Amino acid sequence: MSGDWQGGDYTAAGDAWAHAADDVTAFALAAGPEPGRARHAPVPRVLDVGTGSGPAALAAARAGAHTVGVDLEPGLLRIAADRARRAELPSRSVGFVAGDAQALPFAAGAFDVVVSTFGVMFAPEPSRAAAELVRVCRPGGLLAVASWTPDGIMGRIAPTVRRHLGHRPEDNGSPMRWGDPAHVRAWFTPLPIAVRTRVERVRVAYPSVAHAVTVFENKPGPLREHRAVLEAAGRWKRARADLADLFAEHNEATDGSLVLAAPYLLVWGRVGPGRWPDPGAAHVGRHAR
Repeated sequence: MSGDWQGGDYTAAGDAWAHAADDVTAFALAAGPEPGRARHAPVPRVLDVGTGSGPAALAAARAGAHTVGVDLEPGLLRIAADRARRAELPSRSVGFVAGDAQALPFAAGAFDVVVSTFGVMFAPEPSRAAAELVRVCRPGGLLAVASWTPDGIMGRIAPTVRRHLGHRPEDNGSPMRWGDPAHVRAWFTPLPIAVRTRVERVRVAYPSVAHAVTVFENKPGPLREHRAVLEAAGRWKRARADLADLFAEHNEATDGSLVLAAPYLLVWGRVGPGRWPDPGAAHVGRHAR
């Protein structure tokens, strides 16, 4: 996913749903790692995989965890580090490093809690990424991953644009497979973890449909690549109009703005032996409509 994410303004799009990271991180920390026999559990060590501009890592650090955010993209890591400085978070509480979700640069069992919010879903080989998530989480530790569902508004953006590319086949490696429980269970079944899943929603808001279209067409990633191909073929105008129609179809606002209730799949589990986390321990989806 590296080269696709250079340039552009990722945060203009991602900040609109970054608060979902607060919910997922709060759930993971509230469910918590198994403290063992210690009377007081130590400060949890949290890893945020595919941290992007850092919303989940920063949320964990604000909650008092010792946190590391990892991502392939140096530009996004710089944004995340700058946000940590502006939030006046102590450098010892949060750090950001470059790394591949498919080969995480950490020892086995290095973290008590491993999270990913709309990040690891972009790893090209999901079974390898799933194995890495489990490997770096200690036995008794908690894993929580949030990914867009393929049939929700976020999952329909790329197909809406791709169909204008002609007979180009759909991408069998779509990131949206992370939003399908069947795929997720297949990847985690061979690993020492049994995952559970449920669908949550996050409220995504923009000033208008037109503003959202502009944000997404300039967002780094595959969509911008599709746009370049379609512009060269003279077909982007129609694709852009279809994207606007898609947003309008799902719009819940009546005041000219755009409000989307975007579904995502929450996947969670505890590595190795230990009690299941209680899904009600933290109210995931408090931002949803």
